[in-house]
Amino acid sequence: MAIASSGTISLGPTAGTDPQRSISGEFGGSTPHALSEYYRGGSEVPNTAANSGVPPSGTISFGDFYDAVNFAATGSEAIGSWPVVFGSLTHPGNQWGSKNFTNSSFAEVTATIDFLVVEASGANGTVQIRYFTSDSSAASSYTTTALTYVDLDISQSAVWQVKADWNYTTSTGAGSDAATITEPASNLDNVYRTLSTSSRVSYTWKVTANANNETGTIGGFGQGVTFYLKNTDGGGTVREVNSGSKTIFLKATRGLQQEVGGP
Repeated sequence: MAIASSGTISLGPTAGTDPQRSISGEFGGSTPHALSEYYRGGSEVPNTAANSGVPPSGTISFGDFYDAVNFAATGSEAIGSWPVVFGSLTHPGNQWGSKNFTNSSFAEVTATIDFLVVEASGANGTVQIRYFTSDSSAASSYTTTALTYVDLDISQSAVWQVKADWNYTTSTGAGSDAATITEPASNLDNVYRTLSTSSRVSYTWKVTANANNETGTIGGFGQGVTFYLKNTDGGGTVREVNSGSKTIFLKATRGLQQEVGGP
């Protein structure tokens, strides 16, 4: 549990533990306590997380310990490889999504990928990865896979992040019959977003054709998206894996005949 970000804190337990306001309660140590026990990199504070202001030596004060959290490096911290479908082929195979859908009244195709940290006991767990491609005629269920990790849980100040780097073209048609393209915000392209255990970080692509004989597309052959998962532990060590570039192709047409293609 991180020490409180403001208010009274103390060396002993008298200031309370909800939130944590005791430096010795968070970092241990022996009585009588002194701030000098808790220099960053010392025996009681093994290279505390970067979001703590605790210096390695010199003058320190109680204020340096706001948001500080004890991260005891064990030497076993690790993350697995990007999850594999079979052999050396990683999820989700060659494509994040491929769908070509036509409908006489309304046509829409969607690809979604999201991420969530799932912690287990013993500081181990997974980063859950879900993805699906669907069209407006029927909902599709997620495919779920996971990246495993050891001793890198969020409660020990490890930070998990994800970013997407995409490279594709779009087409909407022209005029009043133009299709609608929905993409992740442009400022999220190749930018890390912080993961949590409580809410999913999601990326969605969508093509909507809802008038006349319009057609809209996202992507195509050789145009894809790469996801990167990064962990920064309490000692500042960074570990990263990536999915490799996977194709995305979405096409929706409002027409007189329905045809469904793609996996």
